[in-house]
Amino acid sequence: MSLMAFFQIAGALKNYSDSDSAASKISEAGEKNAQLAELENKERLRRLRYQYESEQGQRVVAFAKSGVDLSSGSSMAVLAEAANVAEREMSFTEEQGRRTASARRAGASAQANAMRSQGESLLISGIGKAGNDNNWWGIG
Repeated sequence: MSLMAFFQIAGALKNYSDSDSAASKISEAGEKNAQLAELENKERLRRLRYQYESEQGQRVVAFAKSGVDLSSGSSMAVLAEAANVAEREMSFTEEQGRRTASARRAGASAQANAMRSQGESLLISGIGKAGNDNNWWGIG
């Protein structure tokens, strides 16, 4: 094997190794982004719950101050509707957070796979070029 062929193969292996390393870093960054989305979502849900509980408490106090019987139908209906709205909002937020994290993982995985594929292509083409340049295939 000539010195030039050795350098061509070494370069192809280096490209492959660099691509694989980059793919690993992309995957790691995607996982960290997904974990951040999950953490942000937990905090968003905590704040929504706090806001709901605070507003519900304010409603009860307002009803009590105005002399409304809390066990009456209309006041219970207002409290129940507020609870339903808050529950729907929290469910939507929770699902949105799950989907965001999932999308971040999927996006990073696709990028990492593309980077690995690129590295494999560079390796194959580098070895093929070295073979052609050095007539390893007996062609030409």
